[in-house]
Amino acid sequence: MFNRRAVEEIQSWYNQSKRKPLVIRGARQVGKTTAVRLAAEKLSVGILEINLERHRELEPLFKNYKVEELLFAFSLISGEPISKESKAILFLDEAQATPSAYACLRYFHEDMPGLAVILTGSLLDQVLHESALSTPVGRVEHLFMGPLTFEEFLSATGESAALNAIEMLTRSTMHLIPDSVHEKLMAQVRRYTLCGGMPYCIQTAIETRFNHAEIVKYQIELLQSYKDDFAKYTGSQTALQLNAFFNGIIGQIGLQFSHKQANEIALNSSGNNRQLNEALERFLEARLFYRVLHSGAETIPLGGDTKIRISKFLFIDIGLLLAAQGVPAQSIMGSPLELANRGIIAEQFAGQQLLAAKPSYINPTLYYWQPPKSEGQAEIDFLYESGNQIYPIEVKSGTSGTIKSLHAYMTKKQSTEGIRISSAKPSLHELTAKINRQEKAFQLINLPFYMINQIERIVHER
Repeated sequence: MFNRRAVEEIQSWYNQSKRKPLVIRGARQVGKTTAVRLAAEKLSVGILEINLERHRELEPLFKNYKVEELLFAFSLISGEPISKESKAILFLDEAQATPSAYACLRYFHEDMPGLAVILTGSLLDQVLHESALSTPVGRVEHLFMGPLTFEEFLSATGESAALNAIEMLTRSTMHLIPDSVHEKLMAQVRRYTLCGGMPYCIQTAIETRFNHAEIVKYQIELLQSYKDDFAKYTGSQTALQLNAFFNGIIGQIGLQFSHKQANEIALNSSGNNRQLNEALERFLEARLFYRVLHSGAETIPLGGDTKIRISKFLFIDIGLLLAAQGVPAQSIMGSPLELANRGIIAEQFAGQQLLAAKPSYINPTLYYWQPPKSEGQAEIDFLYESGNQIYPIEVKSGTSGTIKSLHAYMTKKQSTEGIRISSAKPSLHELTAKINRQEKAFQLINLPFYMINQIERIVHER
């Protein structure tokens, strides 16, 4: 079991003097259940685990908010007594099978504020979307989980020296990194890319000494289990049609998802745009994909200025994406990451790390920018907001990649700092953007892929 940020945050939640029930959201197999168990172990407290998929008979008690009767039922099911004074964690797992359990959290909070209650379920968002249940607004806390980040991967695989080296790099010292250290860290980036951040994939990698065939075998099995879940999805589509939509969207990862691409996927899947949009919402709710929204980058927060019809998509995990697209390992190991599969792999890597950059109580979102077509071709891969500043991020090819889009953004937005992510060594450069007779001096922060998890620290260093 890996020690992850989520484990530490569950511990912090438990130790609060006034805590609310905790809802953990995340796709299947990202480690939600394991994180709860490990947190309980580290806290040295008991855990009463109720799998609601196996106990659907509890639905009427949840629906009628019979919390006292529920506690007695939990005690009978588990063989362990639990009361509102218990120090143990009450863990309600697979809650998508009993959606009224989510609404009932309000009454656990109001009637039993001292009881530590955690609820989770892989398809919970989908079920709640369809259910006409009251929402316990203000009575619950949320924790969003995804695959392991690159730095969590280093910790899990015992690469403490690599992790320490990354944490020692600052704005003023990062340019001093020796070539040998940089190459070792980039080798770890490639290793993570092939393995991905799904916990069991990493466990398989550790046990088989990174036998890629064994890792891919499990990745394909996990992809199939996601597809098997399609039969459980709410909505009017069949599992066969959802599978066709899923494969179509996989082929569009990292690309602008226009009306034209949507039409092609719909037609190739013997469906229409309405059905595709419905399927997309189900995939997003299952957290298999993340939508990268177009933002005008005019104000903070970025979510207040978006166009949902202009977007891109990322997949849940980079290792699973390679398996789904059939990208050979040789193309990852034999060339810079940003050149693999037309740069889509590099964009997935960067986006996956950026999704985990904010505190886990924030639902992860990403944005990108491009100007109106009348102002020319330009695209900023990602926008990162921190404090009162928006940082444009481009994922580019080494030090030789052009940054015309970054110049366009700097002059139009009069921004003072931009970030380029690549396989090159970290560095800082003072540049002047020049577009259509406009000029703007700015600082370019060059970050290698292995420093993306440090972005919040780096942008605040002076």
